[in-house]
Amino acid sequence: MKVYINGEWKEDAVVSVYDRGFMYGEGIYESLRTYNGRLFAPRQHYERLKRSAQLMGLPCKLNYDELISIIQDGIKNLDKDVTIRVMVTTGNGKEPNLLIYIMELQAPHSDLYIYGVDVGISRLRKIPSICLPSTLKTTSHAYLSLARREKGEFYEIIFLNYQGFVAEGTMSNVFLVENGTLVTPSLESDILDGITRRVVIDLARSLGISVEERFVNVDELFNCSELFLTRTSAGIIPVRRIESRTIFENEPSGLTILLSDNFKDYIFNEEKYW
Repeated sequence: MKVYINGEWKEDAVVSVYDRGFMYGEGIYESLRTYNGRLFAPRQHYERLKRSAQLMGLPCKLNYDELISIIQDGIKNLDKDVTIRVMVTTGNGKEPNLLIYIMELQAPHSDLYIYGVDVGISRLRKIPSICLPSTLKTTSHAYLSLARREKGEFYEIIFLNYQGFVAEGTMSNVFLVENGTLVTPSLESDILDGITRRVVIDLARSLGISVEERFVNVDELFNCSELFLTRTSAGIIPVRRIESRTIFENEPSGLTILLSDNFKDYIFNEEKYW
């Protein structure tokens, strides 16, 4: 693992100075990845990072070109794809700290795309946006850690929002298929505007698939014909089973496969993601 701290790349590092980000969770982050050594959607991630910084009252001193230049320096000459975690903390309260971690890509094993994953419903509710903006990617997500303790053998746990509508997973956005229509919880459902979520919506529309972004009732998860998750590091992940309900027996099909088969070609041919 390589770590960038305030101007210097290190093979490993520990923040030893007083830092409110680590003491009180006063920090923000973005997780990026590479495809064939190229940064995926860097502009979109930077814009989210800047938005989170504004919400936290953190000065965002690095412009887009400066940040990407630092990351490109860190990933040059690497022979495999990686995950990049960019963190900005409040530091000593006067000067923020910038940390960038470069780690081996934690993508799911290929079997997960063939056989799908099992997911559950969290007993915890997503913190409503009136309490904590869902658009804020902060390091102080204790409720995510609590929810992950429920996972057991599940790959992911899905939150409902405080109104009881489907929100998102601890690390993913949720999609389902109903009568040939692709459905996903709207941003008003207290979810993060996932970048891969947006890619899938745009891809679906480019293929002539009807898409609905709306409030989703929890019973729809148990009556839909297809269900899948999206996240930056993994793309599209089919869901085989939700709680005790099996969605498919052998392998995923339908829109899940159509979108999965077209995903990489679509992003590679869209300049805005590079």
